[in-house]
Amino acid sequence: MKLSIRIICALLFVHLCFAAPNSNRYDDEDSRENSIDAVEQGKQVHQFDLLIFTQRWPITACYEWRETGKEHICGLPTPATVWTIHGIWPTKLNTIGPAFCNKSAIFDVSQLSPIEPQLEAHWVNVEKNKPDDSLWEHEWLKHGTCAAEAIEQLNTEAKYFGQGLSWLEQHSVSAAFATNGDIKPGFNYSLPTLNKALYDYYGKNVAIECFFDRKTHQQFLNEVRICFDKQLQSADCDGIVGLERIALPNSRVGTVISNCNAAKPIFYPDAVPKKQEEEEEKEVLQLDRDVVYETVYEISDGKTEIEVILV
Repeated sequence: MKLSIRIICALLFVHLCFAAPNSNRYDDEDSRENSIDAVEQGKQVHQFDLLIFTQRWPITACYEWRETGKEHICGLPTPATVWTIHGIWPTKLNTIGPAFCNKSAIFDVSQLSPIEPQLEAHWVNVEKNKPDDSLWEHEWLKHGTCAAEAIEQLNTEAKYFGQGLSWLEQHSVSAAFATNGDIKPGFNYSLPTLNKALYDYYGKNVAIECFFDRKTHQQFLNEVRICFDKQLQSADCDGIVGLERIALPNSRVGTVISNCNAAKPIFYPDAVPKKQEEEEEKEVLQLDRDVVYETVYEISDGKTEIEVILV
């Protein structure tokens, strides 16, 4: 009897030791992407509540990319002053993710052939150090595979990217700014002003994202995120991690979903700012001119004519 018990215990120990590492094939990955996974009837199910349709201002995106690496170069659409698509992101409220839901998925750019010209114009990869279709591949594998699990209208590459193009046509930030507030590139705006224009146009709470330049301490309008439910109907963007509701003092709208500093102006650029090195070179050249001018002025009294040659 004692021998049988020992054998059973030994077998149980071996089972636990060898079964545990394979209990979840996502254990070694980023917990932020897998914290909302569930197993249903032996199948991996990635739950989410909203689809975040993200439009970005390509000038700011280009500037941000360039500033994050000395070798980074960027390209802009033609014309540059149009809002483009970043992605459609399934999101669980108050959680990051899900992401990369189909680990065996591949990206096949040939499936996008009928709409590729439109994607090149409106779903633009500003990171020119990377292949032209790298943004599309990233968005499909990271976000599209999650949307495809739950929403029939987004369950192929063609449907996912086609929906993005359709939403851009129907819900363009450019149209929102032109219709409400006449907000144009090249100027600074307050966060309440931007939020009012967007809310009046969409009738929902959207999210406004800024890029902060650590060198100049300036904040740039970067992205606007519009939310939809699983039936592809517009919804409020509450519960997005990283873009929380912040108070707007002295505004009829008490709060706004944003990461921007409400106390400072937000620049809506009409061109990519010059590189810091170029500005520094200009300052040096200007300083040299000032020195020459001062020297010539001192020499003009005739007391130090020999220095004219040295200058």
